[in-house]
Amino acid sequence: MASETTTSTYTGAVNASLVQAFIQPALSESPGVALRMCREINLIGQKATAAKIATETPNWGSPNDDGAGVDTEFDATQGTALGNTAFSAGSYTCTPTEYGVAAGLTDNVSEDSVLDAGELLAFIQNRMLHILTLAWDDDYLALLVSLSNVVGVSGSDLTIAQMLAAQQGIRVRGALADGLAYILDNQQASDLESALIATSTSMASFAPSADRLIGYNPSVNNGMGADRMIMQFRGYPVVATGLTDTANAGADVVGACVVPSSPANDNAGSTTHVYAIKRLPTFEMQRQAKGRLWDLVMTSRIGFAEAVDGAGTSIVTDA
Repeated sequence: MASETTTSTYTGAVNASLVQAFIQPALSESPGVALRMCREINLIGQKATAAKIATETPNWGSPNDDGAGVDTEFDATQGTALGNTAFSAGSYTCTPTEYGVAAGLTDNVSEDSVLDAGELLAFIQNRMLHILTLAWDDDYLALLVSLSNVVGVSGSDLTIAQMLAAQQGIRVRGALADGLAYILDNQQASDLESALIATSTSMASFAPSADRLIGYNPSVNNGMGADRMIMQFRGYPVVATGLTDTANAGADVVGACVVPSSPANDNAGSTTHVYAIKRLPTFEMQRQAKGRLWDLVMTSRIGFAEAVDGAGTSIVTDA
């Protein structure tokens, strides 16, 4: 074994002098974006190793085709038998993968810690869950760059017009949604806030535009809370994160406008992404007598996939 948690590595929690009986968590990204945005497919207890989801193939054209798919195809003539329309379906697959974090906690640490053994164990367990959910978010956000519909200009800051276009595109492509959500890289969030107070588009100068067309409303805590929601734009939440991917050799960052999971969005088939979960976060302990330590392990099995490409718009702008 290597990298055990000992009194040397955890020296702040084990101290010869009197210290406060708590451990101050380190700063990090705030996890939870993936679970808030994606539709859940529960595979727990099932034999399937992946979720194969059937998707209807449209036989009546596509959204915004100026009626080309139904202009004459479904016209009927009195006394003439109708021809059959072949209903068909394709599919996509969402495959759970395994995540895990482990620690070896020596007896000395639990014996000498400023926290009692139960409190120390609870702290480590909570941080393990924090780590796993961060890893989930990172893999989910990597899907944003795969959306085929893109707004933004490489090397240029995010603009208000691009934010509007990201939402408008989802409507034009036919999604039915009771709400949308923007997921922005921290740099994009900063660019947007700067654009909103710029002279040419300031809410002071164009209050009706900001209030009605843009639908801007800052969140109560301006993104300082756990959900990292910095504002509403067009009435939809805007979430900032530092876990998004880069593009164009690191010159740009990738955010998106998506249709998040909700009962209405799921029933309409418009939710942009899904996750399939096979194993909930599971915490286990095992005694290693020779090492005078406990193995602490937390694992899960979960996977993410794009469900409806047209129900999302990738936002690629300057890093």
